Amino acid sequence: MDKIKWAVVGTGYIANEFGKGLMEVKDAILQAVVSRNEASGHKYAQTYQGQSVYTDFDEMLEKESVDIVYVAIPNDCHFEYIMKAFDKGIPVLSEKPTVDNQKQLDQVLGKAKEKDLFFMEGMWTRCFPAVRTARKWLEEGKIGAPLTVRASFDIKPALEEWQPWKGGRTHAAGALRDVGIYSLAMAFMVFPEGPKDIHSVMKSNGEVDESFHMLADYGEGKAAFLSGSFNQISNPVVEITGEEGRILIGPEFWHPKEVELITNKGEKELFRDLYSATGFQYEIQEVQECLRERRKESSCYTLEETKKIAAIIERTRKGWGIYYDSDKEA
Repeated sequence: MDKIKWAVVGTGYIANEFGKGLMEVKDAILQAVVSRNEASGHKYAQTYQGQSVYTDFDEMLEKESVDIVYVAIPNDCHFEYIMKAFDKGIPVLSEKPTVDNQKQLDQVLGKAKEKDLFFMEGMWTRCFPAVRTARKWLEEGKIGAPLTVRASFDIKPALEEWQPWKGGRTHAAGALRDVGIYSLAMAFMVFPEGPKDIHSVMKSNGEVDESFHMLADYGEGKAAFLSGSFNQISNPVVEITGEEGRILIGPEFWHPKEVELITNKGEKELFRDLYSATGFQYEIQEVQECLRERRKESSCYTLEETKKIAAIIERTRKGWGIYYDSDKEA
């Protein structure tokens, strides 16, 4: 593949952040844009050098030859679009959370395996050089055995910046699924075995969780302190503490520019990457490398992690008494 042809589904905020990253990757082509609103689709295509615009996903799949579909629409729409792309033999990168429930996820992963296709949940954070460096330091034992993780994705958007669907039951939303998944992914990066037990609290907006706090217990004193919120702002730097030191990832860990290692002896090591655009180019480059190497998943964020984290999210929200319309079929 000399060039990788992308189809982007959606033209909202995240799709635009992705488009900015796409412009940074020379061997990536925006072959097709799919939007419910034709004017929005044309504007997106013009901004990011798109070739074709569609208001019907099925029509795009029939007419275009694309290498991968990127799904960036509200949560409850993901499943249908992913499965349609797979049925046409096209790999998918889907924004997180991938689908609404465990039953849908099982079907998605089963279809990807059946069709022998690449699939990735869009945990773009894992692809940043700063996060890759942190993983390398952990693997090299630079802070000794990890003991704790502290990760909080707590935001309070201004009214004009708020996307109302993120706080609604209809779109299978809520803080845990939308921003908390990033905190959980950080915990899994450090403790891939997953927790032995979980304790959590949440504040509801009447439909879904608008904030949550979680303690993940890994036994032998190891723990992760995690949160995600739409109604408060906290420290956006991840701290990973080990027996011999600590690692700090930030300044906003979900798209970090630096990572610092501080040993118990006071020795410091800093990696800084002042990337251009939004940083989505790192995820795009990783996906394209996987496609060229005919890999079916990314080592940055594996399908097994997607499964484990989805299971925790579903179990937790049902423990809170939160059910989505799609759960009726699950």
